[in-house]
Amino acid sequence: MNNTDQQAKRDKWKTLIAEYEISGLSQVEFCKQNELSLAQFSYYRGALKPEQRTSKNPPSTFVPVKVNQQAAINEMRVILPNGFQFAFPSEIESSRIKELIGVFLSC
Repeated sequence: MNNTDQQAKRDKWKTLIAEYEISGLSQVEFCKQNELSLAQFSYYRGALKPEQRTSKNPPSTFVPVKVNQQAAINEMRVILPNGFQFAFPSEIESSRIKELIGVFLSC
């Protein structure tokens, strides 16, 4: 396959992925309606988004939070990606918070 054919194939997949993004359908439904292989669709969807895969920008573990200094906070609530939820007093030391989050993320 020459470079022109490869570019045409990439352009086709970019167009399909853009259509999927605005369709509101699941990947499975979109692939069925467009008679596409789900495996190929998933591959190209990941491969054509290199900005998300660069080593210069690894995924962030923590989300920045803006704290309102005027409000009195008695406790902090944390919901982790693995589903654990917990609350602890706002007076707790930051090193202890880091330790607890590490323990709960490992579960």
